[in-house]
Amino acid sequence: MTASSEIIPDQPLVDDAALLAFANLLHGGIRPRRRTLWFALLDGARRPLPMVVPVDLVPDEPDALLTSNLGRAWHEILRGEPGASVLLVLERPGSPYASPEDHAWHAALRSAAAEHGLTVAAFFLATADGVAALAPDAASPPDDAPAGPEPRIRPRWPRAVPTRRR
Repeated sequence: MTASSEIIPDQPLVDDAALLAFANLLHGGIRPRRRTLWFALLDGARRPLPMVVPVDLVPDEPDALLTSNLGRAWHEILRGEPGASVLLVLERPGSPYASPEDHAWHAALRSAAAEHGLTVAAFFLATADGVAALAPDAASPPDDAPAGPEPRIRPRWPRAVPTRRR
């Protein structure tokens, strides 16, 4: 993977390309089998702290207690670091296009960070197809995204009326 060659220890992640390279390093090009949230904390100069934390067993929908606890933990760790931020990577199996659940996690984690005076440096979605930034205002997949399977509609047949056998 070429992204790891772009990361230099103790160098700030000053732009979107550097943040993406770091997210690719975290993801490692694997094929996720379950939803995992990775976070890295960045100091005021946007240098990653020597700690990357995976949170396993992440539910499909954001959990208020989990997001609140994450925000509190980030605040406690970064308390003495003005300008600190959080880099988030939501890794999951499935489509490379952001789902409503992905957007809900994005919004909930940004809110949890903001409640504690922190910013989210970047939020990435990682799937087997790679890593992509999820913009705060992105609300739907691109127009050329595959529509997915057609919903199955079961025909409504008249209910069978039991008959009496003689």
